[in-house]
Amino acid sequence: MKHPKLWSAWRSLCALVLVVLLTMSTRPTHAATGTLLTGSTLYPRVVRLQHGPPSVNGMLVASTNGILFQSTDNGTNWNLIGPVPTIGGSSEHCCATLYELPQQVGALGAGTLVFAATYTVNGTTPAIEVYTSTNQGISWSYHSTPVQRGDSSHGLWEPQFEVANDGALVMFWSDETDPCCSQKLAQIRTYNGQTWQDQSNTVASTIQSDRPGMATVSKLPNGHFFMSNELCGPAACTVFYRTSTDGWNFGDPTNMGTKVVTASGQYLEHAPLNAWSPSVISSNGAILLVGQVMYESNNSVSSYNGKVLFVNTNVDGAGNWYTINAPVQVPTAYDNYCPNYSSALLPATDGSSILELASDYNNGGCITYFGSESWNNLPADGSTHAFHNMQNTALCLDDTGWGTTNNTSAELWDCNGLSVQNWTVHAQGGGWYSIQNQYSGLCVDNTGGSTTPGNKVTLWGCVGNANQAWLFMDLGNGTYKLMNQASGSLMLDDTGGSTTHGTQLQIWTDNGLPPQQWQVN
Repeated sequence: MKHPKLWSAWRSLCALVLVVLLTMSTRPTHAATGTLLTGSTLYPRVVRLQHGPPSVNGMLVASTNGILFQSTDNGTNWNLIGPVPTIGGSSEHCCATLYELPQQVGALGAGTLVFAATYTVNGTTPAIEVYTSTNQGISWSYHSTPVQRGDSSHGLWEPQFEVANDGALVMFWSDETDPCCSQKLAQIRTYNGQTWQDQSNTVASTIQSDRPGMATVSKLPNGHFFMSNELCGPAACTVFYRTSTDGWNFGDPTNMGTKVVTASGQYLEHAPLNAWSPSVISSNGAILLVGQVMYESNNSVSSYNGKVLFVNTNVDGAGNWYTINAPVQVPTAYDNYCPNYSSALLPATDGSSILELASDYNNGGCITYFGSESWNNLPADGSTHAFHNMQNTALCLDDTGWGTTNNTSAELWDCNGLSVQNWTVHAQGGGWYSIQNQYSGLCVDNTGGSTTPGNKVTLWGCVGNANQAWLFMDLGNGTYKLMNQASGSLMLDDTGGSTTHGTQLQIWTDNGLPPQQWQVN
């Protein structure tokens, strides 16, 4: 939570007044791609049922701040279920989450849906209340109030759940009620599924004005846990991450974690959410991360703002991130509680696509949009393609001068559909391929196996070594980045972002820009 006074004012407005105020906004009435989710509002969450009765597994249930929807066709169509009811004396304010229990936790059975949000009790006291459903969100029962304290200026926000490795259901939340901090991240757990215990700090800075918040947690295939959060205050809501080996201990609470950043220095601010997906290029799978606003290394708003997701395929999310196309794009996203704010991600069970729910203004209201993006695809072994460079899609990867000798330049030339621009890919496993010219039989080669950015790319006789191994990193929409194995992490690159035919290709540091993106037809 970034602006407590603004948010407090917003939460106190009724729906009618909110609509009137938003209508007066000078921002675009609608800029998001995707399909409007009729009847929705902001703060979307979505789960795929996987642990309940077999007859309902695969069903999707979504929430937009407590208004529930159901889909039986992987998010292509949605039916309105209705709001989650509240107990007497409580009123919901914001920041609702939705979680399906993957296993039994005491009195709570596997497949139970757990809903929690920020409430006000008796009109004065903040609380986080928990509700449960055993019939896919059709009806709900009050479960508990794990935490209740504070006042109109010191709230409890943004609950999130995960089951730790010891079987406890853990709840994380953002907490403004501790004098130690403007805001901290806290956690509590239940083993019996009924009572909560062991309340403690997750992230609590020694800088009083720091405001860590909006944590989400994903369990990774190695049994570890990945947490992302924003750090508001002096850090301007930059997105950080931390990990845990057990789902409870996330390291020193006074350590703010590690900044999420790409190789070229791009980073995110505000309202992050992460999700884990299987990956065809990594046994670690992929951590997907969305944030509200994207910045370049010079701290300017990126031209890709609201258009991409961050991806990391390394163990526990270590190292640099890269970007892929977002299923729902909100290019007008800015620091505001609506556009692209805390968007929801749900990868397909096999990682072949990503469903996203993202909010944006529409005719004076804040509404959620949904869309899916095909992803995690690899070309078929032995298939033949033209490679169009996205800096200028009229230019294609070309065997210079129809060369048939080693050290022939690999260049860009006007796309012509001839064999000199047809390339057959040969799978080497794990997403790595060699790229062989149909005319000459030569392969695309990082000359000399260099690890230096700027090294020229040539064609050599195919030998199947690391110089000629290229990792196909799916960016969505049929486009790929091609990372050379011998170089360590350098990409096939249109030198200088040229739009002139005859440009020899190079390998260069990953920067997420069109000169490193290839449309494979």
